[in-house]
Amino acid sequence: MIQAVIVAVAVVSLVFFWRKCHRGGAITGIEAFRAKMKIIFLALAVCSLCTKAIVHTYRHFNPPAAPVIGP
Repeated sequence: MIQAVIVAVAVVSLVFFWRKCHRGGAITGIEAFRAKMKIIFLALAVCSLCTKAIVHTYRHFNPPAAPVIGP
């Protein structure tokens, strides 16, 4: 499910980028670079959220062993 969300976000971002490129005005190199960086940062943000959720779930169901105190 999470992977489907990531793919959907990436596809929507690419569609918006494509629409901006084909609106009639010429796109400069700097604008193209900024759009690509936005897509990369969006993907990294979504991936970091998913990674945190996976780690949290793993730690919830597999807690660390209790420390042994005393002899």
